[in-house]
Amino acid sequence: MTDRPKAPYWAQSPDGIVTIDGGRFHTSEQDLRAFAPDVVDRYGVESLLKMASTWAHLPATKGLLVLIALLPYAAIWQAVAAAILVWLFGSVVSPSTIFLVFIRPLSWVSHPVVQGLLYVLVLSLLAAQGNLAAVGVGLAGFIVFRWALLDRVFGGVVAALRKPISPLPSQDAILRNLIVRAALKHGYPVGGTDVMQRRILEIMHYRRSSRKKG
Repeated sequence: MTDRPKAPYWAQSPDGIVTIDGGRFHTSEQDLRAFAPDVVDRYGVESLLKMASTWAHLPATKGLLVLIALLPYAAIWQAVAAAILVWLFGSVVSPSTIFLVFIRPLSWVSHPVVQGLLYVLVLSLLAAQGNLAAVGVGLAGFIVFRWALLDRVFGGVVAALRKPISPLPSQDAILRNLIVRAALKHGYPVGGTDVMQRRILEIMHYRRSSRKKG
C-alpha cells in the first residue's frame, strides 16, 4: 500500500503566494530568490513561509495564553480586556519585531492540540469550581482567537495603527523582516529587501486596480 502524496504547503496564485494554512504573501518564488538568494538557498522557500506563518500567529497565541492565565484569578472583564489589548499590541508591533530564536517554541505553543489541551485543563478546573461563566468565556475566547475573528473585525484598525510603522500588510512585513533577520544572522547582504518592499506594493496596487476594473 503506497502512501498518498503530501499536499504542497504553498502554491503560486495570481495575487502572490498562498499557503495551506491560510497565509497570503504578495510575492513569488522568483522574486524571493532575486531579493535574497543567499537566505532562500539556506532556508528554502517553504521553510521561510512556514516561519512567517508561525510568527503571524503570535498575537492570537499571546491573547489565548493571557485569557486562560487570567480567567482563574481575575474578573472576567479584566481577563477579556487584557487578552484583547495584548492581541492588539501584538498585531501592531510583532510584524516588525522578528526574533528567529522564538519561532520554534512559538510553533509548539501555537499548535491547536497544545492550546486545546491547555484550555481543557484550565476550563475543567473552573467548571469543577462552579465558575460556569468563566468556562463559557474561555470557550468563546478560544474560538475567537483560533478562528482569527478579531482579525476580521478589527483588521482595518490594526492596518491603520501599523501604517506609520510599515506600509506592508502584516504577513508581507513579517516575511520581509524575517529575511532581514536571517540575512543579518548569517552575514548575508540585505539590500534587496528594499526592492522586495517596492515589489510587494506594486503587486498589491496592481491587483487592487485589476479588481476595480473587473
